[in-house]
Order: sequence, then structure tokens, then C-alpha cells
Amino acid sequence: MGEVVQFISNGTEALSVRDTVGLSMAHDPVARYIAKESHMAAFWDALISVYWSPKPRELHLMTKDCKSVVFARFHPEEKVSGLQAVLRDLRTVPTGKLSKLLAAIQLGQKIDRGKAAFAREVGPYIYVFVIGTRPECQNMGLGSILMRHINAIADSKGLPCYLESSSEKSRRFYERHGYHVRETVFMDKGAPPLFLMSRPPGSACSKGCTE
Repeated sequence: MGEVVQFISNGTEALSVRDTVGLSMAHDPVARYIAKESHMAAFWDALISVYWSPKPRELHLMTKDCKSVVFARFHPEEKVSGLQAVLRDLRTVPTGKLSKLLAAIQLGQKIDRGKAAFAREVGPYIYVFVIGTRPECQNMGLGSILMRHINAIADSKGLPCYLESSSEKSRRFYERHGYHVRETVFMDKGAPPLFLMSRPPGSACSKGCTE
């Protein structure tokens, strides 16, 4: 169960990876605020579209049988291009609530500013876009297996990590793995918080991060 392997966009596991992300993030507070409930899977499929690669990537990982997956990238070497971002946005817009379009745009700008500020501060880093575990396999330690794997790669290269956490539960999960909140941002009044978090290389995990 604890085996970690890479996945690629044209591999036999691609459909399972998309399903795992969609199912694991179906109740994400920030996503539910801006996306139509009936389009949640398509929303996440659009977001991860810029991360797919036909070649193996060191930070595209899943546990055995695709029960838990993580999309991460080395920044700036594997930074999403302007064209990729535009194509992603064109796919994302139809999945969102029209009334929250402006809020979603504002959130995207805040996310971009947060990453830019972090890059100016530390230089190269690992960006963890999403980590998710299928609902029936949650609370079994699979997400922690992937998180420790990502953190070990970061430590071996002397790189900090950066991510956005969209719920209190995920924030606590990342904190157990050595991440801390740099900033808390909101799309608009009444929106759920988004936590901008980072981890310095070599940061020890707290009690419970191996569970």
C-alpha cells in the first residue's frame, strides 16, 4: 500500500489519477464556493490540465493502485507557461458560478502574488499544487506517505516548498508535515479562507505526520 510511483498523462493510470483528484477534492470549500456542484470533477480536471506531462516527472506521484496522488513541480524550471494558463482558464470558466467569476479572478491574482513574493524571497522551490486521497482510503496515512516523499526530495535538494491549503483540515495536515501559514487570503466577503503555506528544507514533522 505504501509504494510510491510516478505517473504520466498518456499512461494507463491517467484516468484513475483524474478520478482520484476529483473525488478527493469534491468537498473542497474554496472550490465549492466558485465552481458549480455538478461541474466539480470538470473543474479539477481543468485545473490539473497544465500539470500533465507525457514524460515522467519526479514530483508527479501516486501510491499503489492510485489511491492517493500528488501534483507538484520544480519552480521555476517547470513553471506553467502563459499559454498553458490561458488554455486552463478557458476550460475552467464554464465550470464556475457566473456570480463568483470576479472573486475567482481576484483569488487567482492573490495566489500569483503569493508565489511571486515567495520566489523573490527564497529563489527556486517546489510548488505542491494538489495532493488528494480517494474518500474511501482517507485516514489511512496515504497522503502522509506522499507528503513525506515530496519533502524528502525537497530536503535532498535543499529546496523549500510552497502550497495553498483550502481548508482547516488540510492546513492542519500540512502543519504536521512542517509547513507554516505565511498568509491567509479571501476571495471576497463571506468566502472561505485560503492559506498560503511554506516549508523550509529540513523542517521536522510533528507528532502524527507518520499516520
